[in-house]
Amino acid sequence: MSEIAYANPRAARPALVPLGTPITDAAAYRGRHALWIPLGISVGAHALFFIQYWIPETGAFPARDWWLTQLSPLASTALTSRGQPQVPAQETQAGIAAIVLLIAAFALYWLSRTRVWWGRTAMVLPAAVGLLAVLGTIITLLVAGQLSNCAVGVLLMLCWVLAAAFAAAQGLQDHLGPVPVKTGRSGLLLLVVYAILGPAPTAVGRWLFAPELRDAAAVLQGNTVALRLAALWTPTTWLLYLCGLLVGATVWVAYQWWPPRLEQRFAGLSLALVGLVIITGAVGLPTATMAAKRVTTLMYASPSSEMHFSCGSWVLDRPEVLGQPEPAQTMVISGFTCKTVTTFSGYRQLGTRTLPASLSPVRARTPDDRRIAGKIAVAQYGGMIVVAGSDRIDTTANQLIGLNIEDAAELWRLRCRTLGVRFAGVPTGDDVERGYITRSETGPQVVARCDGRTVRFDPLTGRP
Repeated sequence: MSEIAYANPRAARPALVPLGTPITDAAAYRGRHALWIPLGISVGAHALFFIQYWIPETGAFPARDWWLTQLSPLASTALTSRGQPQVPAQETQAGIAAIVLLIAAFALYWLSRTRVWWGRTAMVLPAAVGLLAVLGTIITLLVAGQLSNCAVGVLLMLCWVLAAAFAAAQGLQDHLGPVPVKTGRSGLLLLVVYAILGPAPTAVGRWLFAPELRDAAAVLQGNTVALRLAALWTPTTWLLYLCGLLVGATVWVAYQWWPPRLEQRFAGLSLALVGLVIITGAVGLPTATMAAKRVTTLMYASPSSEMHFSCGSWVLDRPEVLGQPEPAQTMVISGFTCKTVTTFSGYRQLGTRTLPASLSPVRARTPDDRRIAGKIAVAQYGGMIVVAGSDRIDTTANQLIGLNIEDAAELWRLRCRTLGVRFAGVPTGDDVERGYITRSETGPQVVARCDGRTVRFDPLTGRP
């Protein structure tokens, strides 16, 4: 009995093709290259939503909501945003189809690289599952009337199905060509791209070591005057980027390490993998501590020290409730003419308003002609700020304005040609330098010398 042996046991099994049309190398690799389309679509969509959630500072990019709505069928909130919808369209989308497509894309890639012919034949299964997921998604969008709002996502899903079907057909006929040999440079380009795209490693670092910093950053996105990026422009961000980069390097080394094999290079990769895990933990733990301190600063401290190009600031009284400190409230004056006043609770903007008078520097005096020290003449009465302003060239105070702390709304205004002011009954007590020079037996009041006559009124309402 004779025996037939192959020179290369790992060679692709013989394929039957029509006479006169041999399989070329280009045609063989076409199906393998097509697999990058479904993998790129699923991974790219999830990466986009992941970055948008964990770095909310990127939400200011043009057409952000439009793009997220269009791509929403391709991303799962469970994998990208802790189950929280980022656009209204995700509130009615379960995200199961997006997870199925992601798993199917990885399964197609893995099966295409198996060295047994039946594994490449099995590529038909994830391609079929992906087709069912796409059909189910399209039907759901049609019933909900959201197909037009997610047209880009649907087109990408169709591209996903076509590329997967073509690759699966090639795998069924074993026309994928030989499996690429894994070298030391395999996957290195993806790691370099990951490192260059700074938001991606930073998002991974926040996800693993500073989720509370992400929540603080989301709170600051309502700021319109300043400090919207206060959670991003900090040394902690560079450490979080480093942590995310180390995680990416760990994944790349693990890809090089698997499958285990008995050779000298495998021992070196094992040591590198263990070393990267240890280094990532050593950098990540102190980074998490720094991030927690930064969150405390953003939530409770006054931002006056970090405000740039401001005309002045004034920290309001901070009450304590049952021994727990409340966020510091700060009034910041900004703008080219120093007419914009903004109130902050911690670093979070409460309200802002542009006034008809400049608030700093203002030369203010008391009714008995005593100079009030400082660039700002201001007093706080509970939830009200009373501040002197000027629209004169010599900056002499000629207006008193009552502002609400919560939203910087102007509640009343007193205008005089010549003005002297005294703040009476200020809760913090007497302070001659600030003009808090009289205690009031009848409660808080402002005493003003307006055009030669004395006016006393309630600072909360502006009424006499």
